[in-house]
Amino acid sequence: MSVIVIILGLAATAVSGISAYLIPDNSLVWQISLGVAVIAYFIYFYQERQFFTELLSKKSTRYGLNAVLVSLIAFGILVLVNLIATKYDLKKDLTKNKLHTLSDESIKVLKNLSGEIKLKAFINPTQMPEFEKIFEKYTYYSSKLKKEYIDVDKDPFVVQKYNIKQAGTILVESETRTSRVENLFGPDDPKLEEKITNAIIQVAKGDKKKIYYVSGHGEKLLSDSSREGYSEMKDQLESGRYKVEELVLVEKGLVPEDADIVVLAAPKSDLLDVEIKAIEGYLAKGGKVLLMVEPTSSSSLKGLLARYGAVFNPKKTVVELNPLQQLAGGNPLTPIVTSYNKESEITREAKQISLFPIATPIEKSETQAEGLKVTSLFSTSAKSFESDLKDNQVKPNPKTDRKGPLSLGVSISGKAVAKKPTEDKKEKGQEKTPVEEKKEPEFRMIVVGDSDFASNSGRRFGINADIFQNMLSWLAHEEDLISIRPRATDVSDFEITETRMRSINLASIVFAPLLMFGSGLVVWINRRRK
Repeated sequence: MSVIVIILGLAATAVSGISAYLIPDNSLVWQISLGVAVIAYFIYFYQERQFFTELLSKKSTRYGLNAVLVSLIAFGILVLVNLIATKYDLKKDLTKNKLHTLSDESIKVLKNLSGEIKLKAFINPTQMPEFEKIFEKYTYYSSKLKKEYIDVDKDPFVVQKYNIKQAGTILVESETRTSRVENLFGPDDPKLEEKITNAIIQVAKGDKKKIYYVSGHGEKLLSDSSREGYSEMKDQLESGRYKVEELVLVEKGLVPEDADIVVLAAPKSDLLDVEIKAIEGYLAKGGKVLLMVEPTSSSSLKGLLARYGAVFNPKKTVVELNPLQQLAGGNPLTPIVTSYNKESEITREAKQISLFPIATPIEKSETQAEGLKVTSLFSTSAKSFESDLKDNQVKPNPKTDRKGPLSLGVSISGKAVAKKPTEDKKEKGQEKTPVEEKKEPEFRMIVVGDSDFASNSGRRFGINADIFQNMLSWLAHEEDLISIRPRATDVSDFEITETRMRSINLASIVFAPLLMFGSGLVVWINRRRK
């Protein structure tokens, strides 16, 4: 009979505690359960009064009570730690691909904000929970972000002032700039973070950078939407930090003054001397150049690169034999890269694989001119080798082929050519006052032995698109935007409702420690009865 009574008391206690936590509005349930539990405990202790009297009179019982007290203190500490963690809003995203947190790029942008930025959401009342979920991800990382909600139904004058065309529009404002984010599909929009982060960058860092894409030598087309084209790359750049414009260099004879970056993507025909001089002149003034070459690219680039400490040998291609080639269909002419230079800002965070179809080695020259810094970015495996490409066919020669690892890209930087100092003209008999030399900014160049990695098909593999974006960020002196984004695959959401959250807290804070304590108590009582 006593066993049935104590089980009833424990069950009633559990029902009382759970109902009070999960359904606090319905107090009648937990109050009745608590009353039943108290009555059951009273009956049990009355029936077993002789046992407890003898138990408490023993010396060993006092030691047992000390153990119980220690257990209760430990339990209290666990509860206190949980309360502290809740108060300071500590968070950890345990999903495989970090689906519920921002990318490293966005976090870097937020942590480097120098001034206050407002996020104004023009919404219907029903959209409030969705936009709270969106903004909470951003405001968690920066106190300089301020959020504001405008009800489009209650504030029509504000809607008219900002020319808001539809609910769900976000205005990102700084003291001097404003950017607009429209056509959002709620928190599940696949481009949500990209749109908001780009808007924050635009108002925080200013106008977009200008990229000139050199054409006229058989380069890939920016308008080409096929697998080999660059249309997706162009769309990605223009939706972010850059404006892209084609440049026929032979017509201009020089690089425009507003060029922030010049891109040459595997020119097939020779560059004229006037074009080579235009590029060198641009670099001499602190220009930034991204040059992608192929085994079939023009040999006219060989001399240009040699002057900047890079080795490019046309008609040479990489043959890769490492086991990872199965990911590229087993094609040995499509190297899978896993080796990155962790000292370079461009590839420091690279941990995933990338792919460079039909690539040519780009190496550091053994000697560089004074003031140049040439750094290899990534390389093939030790099971690769460099082979000749003749008539679009690989002609391997085991005796003479150079063994890997082979560098596939380098970054180059150095001080631009300084202007010669001049002297002020003085009257006869007066000393001449020397004028300090005017120093020009640093030039930067990246050379990659492949152009397909940035194409519509190539950029979707591994971290190809991220590496290309990081190269541009480094060239533009925007290193704080360099990151490797998590892969958005294997998405599986578990919606956390208020009831589920309370259940999780109850299980972790109460039930788990009580289970351990109860198990120990049962074992101790059983031993005392023997």
